[in-house]
Amino acid sequence: MTGDENNDYGVAGMTLLLAEAFAPWIRQLDIRPLEVTAQGGRFQLPENPDLSREGGIICGQAIAAVADTIGVLCLSAHNGHFRQMTTVDMTTHFMRPLMKGAVEADVTILSNGRRMATLRVDFRQAGKEKICAGATCAYAYLDV
Repeated sequence: MTGDENNDYGVAGMTLLLAEAFAPWIRQLDIRPLEVTAQGGRFQLPENPDLSREGGIICGQAIAAVADTIGVLCLSAHNGHFRQMTTVDMTTHFMRPLMKGAVEADVTILSNGRRMATLRVDFRQAGKEKICAGATCAYAYLDV
């Protein structure tokens, strides 16, 4: 599902793309697409004790990997197909700890041009209002 053969990039398409186009360790994160919106999407990272460090805090490396991955998924849904791309910049801010337990992430596509795309990812503890971490990601499309 990495070409135009299937333009269903809703939740089911994102789930399939996760299984087919990403490294095994990304699949082990168990990222779950929940919703596709006109400007992004919503995801869940279920509780995973392997992602927590001392004190029950989810490690920042896992959060950064999730942000990058779900950014690609949302751009694929927005474009209607998977495009080869590479991350050219990512800035991550951690405002409060994400404690062990489920995490929700919301993606907002800020721009999506012919060669570049930029988006924002906000992370919260599942069921909470306050943002705990955020990432701004920029991608360059390689198929131009």
